[in-house]
Amino acid sequence: MKKVLMLFLLLITGLITAQETEFKFTKDGFTDYVVGTIPNKTANELYKKALDWVSVTYNNPKEVIKAQIENDYIRIEGSESNMLCIKTLGMMNCSNGRYQIEISFKDGKYKFDVIKLEQYLKPSQYSVISGWTEVGIGLTNPYYKENGDLRSIYKLYPEAIETKFNNLNTSLNEFLKSDNIPSKKSEW
Repeated sequence: MKKVLMLFLLLITGLITAQETEFKFTKDGFTDYVVGTIPNKTANELYKKALDWVSVTYNNPKEVIKAQIENDYIRIEGSESNMLCIKTLGMMNCSNGRYQIEISFKDGKYKFDVIKLEQYLKPSQYSVISGWTEVGIGLTNPYYKENGDLRSIYKLYPEAIETKFNNLNTSLNEFLKSDNIPSKKSEW
């Protein structure tokens, strides 16, 4: 009986401390952060390698890095054209997106945290709102009906947001695991 109780407690503890490895956009919210495991690498090694990833991934790495503390974290701000789209009356309307990500490091792992997501709304005759507007990723219930269904205007949001940040995280994870730094020009 003690063995069964101990096994049950270990299982519950494991479930409680389980860390997310993929972003999800649901009526309960957007995944707070994901954790990537990179065995046998120190926080220092991961930090330096992540800086290399920023340099390879973004056109202007010095402009993208908004804050950093050596061997602790890096905060970056990126953007993407036509990142978020809504579909109304059969017409697709897309807006540019801007996001901030914070990547923190510990020995053997990193935390990838989306801390801000904004979209650029163009002035129109139907809206008085224009400019950069925050997209509520912490509180997603405005995108859902009371019955839990996604509002039709926002049908494209979950996939676009999940895909963007899961792809960035996958790119970072693969880069951190690799011992190479891909050169933009292989022959010179």
